[in-house]
Amino acid sequence: MNQELKDTIIRLETRVRQLIMQQAQLQEELGKLRHQLDKKDEEILNLQIQNEELSQQYSRLKMAKYIDMADNDVKDMRGRIRTMVRDIDRCISMLKVTQ
Repeated sequence: MNQELKDTIIRLETRVRQLIMQQAQLQEELGKLRHQLDKKDEEILNLQIQNEELSQQYSRLKMAKYIDMADNDVKDMRGRIRTMVRDIDRCISMLKVTQ
């Protein structure tokens, strides 16, 4: 029975050593995973900042395009008005000639 007890103790010690080694490996893996998580968090933060900057640039571009379109509309409208005034002037001068 004494030998059986020694064998059990040896097996128990072996299992404890295996568990300690496994725990050390898991701690190392946990450290690596935490490092990867930190890198991913930093990458997410950078992408969020970049996204915000791009959104602001898009808003500015949209506003600039709207202003440009409004300027072109004003120029087109002025051109139309000038053409209409010339046509009216021609009509008036034709009426004066026929009277």
